[in-house]
Amino acid sequence: MTDTQDTMTVWDLLEQPNRFAPETQALYSWGLNCDYKNNPFWHFLDMIGYTDEHGLGNMSSTLRLGYMEAGYLADALTEWADNPYGVEAWLDKLMACHD
Repeated sequence: MTDTQDTMTVWDLLEQPNRFAPETQALYSWGLNCDYKNNPFWHFLDMIGYTDEHGLGNMSSTLRLGYMEAGYLADALTEWADNPYGVEAWLDKLMACHD
């Protein structure tokens, strides 16, 4: 890893071009506006099995989505279905970021 990667923050990652998982990035960004329990991004991670694979536990609880959240979630799930490795590579970068 380079020094740049060691010190990358979430904000740095979000500012970089993302051609492999732009819908997932949009879902994450939108989820920053939501409370923890209704964050569609955490539900997405649970739905694709990312939380289980990485020992994060079940991060979501009850799901109450508005039309915007449902749209972002649908787009991210479609993107993951079409390119699971690209999406998961971006998720790995996100989880490796420092706050």
